[in-house]
Amino acid sequence: RHIAGTPKNSLQEGTTDSNESGTRLRPAEMWTAACRRIPRRAFIPAARSLVGRRPVRALSSAAEMEGYTPPKVWKDKERPGVWGKLNQPYAGARETRDVPRGEHALQLYSLATPNGMKAGIFLEELYDQYKVEYDAWPINISEGDQFTSGFVQVNPNSKIPALLHYTDDLKEPVRVFESASVLLYLADTFDTDHHFVPKDPKLRAECISWLFWQVGAAPSLGGGGFKSFFSADVKIESAIDKYALEVKRQFDVLDRHLGGKDGDSTGGGPYMLGKQYTIADVAIWTWYGLRALDPNSVDGEFLGLSSYPNVMAWAQRVADRKAVQRGQRVNQVWGDESEQLAERHSRTDFD
Repeated sequence: RHIAGTPKNSLQEGTTDSNESGTRLRPAEMWTAACRRIPRRAFIPAARSLVGRRPVRALSSAAEMEGYTPPKVWKDKERPGVWGKLNQPYAGARETRDVPRGEHALQLYSLATPNGMKAGIFLEELYDQYKVEYDAWPINISEGDQFTSGFVQVNPNSKIPALLHYTDDLKEPVRVFESASVLLYLADTFDTDHHFVPKDPKLRAECISWLFWQVGAAPSLGGGGFKSFFSADVKIESAIDKYALEVKRQFDVLDRHLGGKDGDSTGGGPYMLGKQYTIADVAIWTWYGLRALDPNSVDGEFLGLSSYPNVMAWAQRVADRKAVQRGQRVNQVWGDESEQLAERHSRTDFD
């Protein structure tokens, strides 16, 4: 149709059904080529003509109407807020400071975020099963502790959790970073009876597959996706829709598996690998289980989390474990004081 404010032959002038090399263009390519010839100002009255047929969100500024045109080469700029100042486009230490060391062989450096809780919970599970002790030190990521020289030596990526394991047969401690790697290392090192990772090769592969399913899936739920756009001051409908769709699909993956709807041998609950509770449950629970336990929150209601009954039942089952209840508190430095445990050096610290 003719767009107001443009010459009537704008769509036809110079537009053919083939390119310069003579290759025939598809209809979509023809439309793209035609649109390039239309002045941007011509779309404004056209958009106005649609008001009344379909809701159009008001644009708050001329800059928003024009949109963002990326430069040829991105350049850093000043960003507002705590995270805007902390996040930089370079790695490495910004301050010379060692990490502390306690008396135990295992030294955990973390914070009670979803990723950090994985390590705290599993270490408490290992304590209940094998009496494994450890020291846990808080890394306050909002104050830049992750960029100190000592922590960067533990994790060059400056993310929590990270672990040092001191052993008598090695001069230097073993460093382990990335939450899934921490869980696997601890299981391979201390879970000698295979309580948390099956010995059977097929079941072990299944466990590791679900572990890394969480690693790959969670960014869509967290700050890299839905959470970021849903809580932003300026709501972008297309971005929220994109990640809400993906997060709901992920919850449905879990709900179908836990409900035994896909016919695989490990499906049907009560845990991710059937009857055996594993590190896959630990990893998935801190992201998806905790969300499922709060279905009436603003984002929980928006996502309709109460419509995934198998996930909700599994989430409560995991939450009832004593080690999970203790592990959530490890390196927690906010909220109710009775739930905080900035440092952990002994099982008695919870008493």
